[in-house]
Amino acid sequence: MSERLVAIILPMYNEELSVPALRSMFGGGISLPAGWDYRIMVINDGSTDGTLLQALGWAKADSRVTVLSHTENKGLGQAILTGFYEAIRMYASVIVTMDADATHPGELIGPLLEALLDGAEMAIASRFAKGGRQLGVPFFRRLLSFGARKYYSLIFPLAGVRDYTINFRAYKIELIKNACHRVDGSLLVSGTFTATVEILLKLATLCRKIKEVPLVLQYGRKKSRSKLGIAATIRDSLKLCLLPKEKCLLGRGLRLS
Repeated sequence: MSERLVAIILPMYNEELSVPALRSMFGGGISLPAGWDYRIMVINDGSTDGTLLQALGWAKADSRVTVLSHTENKGLGQAILTGFYEAIRMYASVIVTMDADATHPGELIGPLLEALLDGAEMAIASRFAKGGRQLGVPFFRRLLSFGARKYYSLIFPLAGVRDYTINFRAYKIELIKNACHRVDGSLLVSGTFTATVEILLKLATLCRKIKEVPLVLQYGRKKSRSKLGIAATIRDSLKLCLLPKEKCLLGRGLRLS
């Protein structure tokens, strides 16, 4: 393959209603710099609805789509890890993770890639960067996002990072390989949505530069029921602060220059 490859990871758990919207989003392709191509990896995380059937239908219709399936629900973090390892196996140059509920716009993948080509090892689609915002998000969810942002920025301050919890990110493949080699055991301890924060914290120490790209999150596009378990997510957020340094790889108060 002559092109350099972007591997787009879409973790799915009971996203049957979102697959048609995703197919429409990616149906016309995405704009990438010359010499780049992409593949979409659907990670079916033990869905109990028609997600797998819908995803297989998408893969049959689009040769860029691959479906990997867990026989049981292992959680967001393990679904992302499955995608990481598959991206390494397929010799991707860049990994992009996105939510599979169609609230993350595919047209932002190009700018995220450009941020990596400009020298960043990780690029974050940020609701809180200048020009970013959230549309149609219920008040309680906005309150949770605001509280999480304040909490993590206080405990784990990372210069230039405002959006700690978003799953819409791009990573250079060398960063993911380095992290997988550096971390003893699994890259992840968290079993809930806190996995996105844990990935950020563990990879941040291996980055010279992290860049945020403004994201307009359109919650009204969401078709499926929210999977966020508030109590479990709060529990895992507190656990992150208690991890020994050799497990977390991030000392409190670390700032990236």
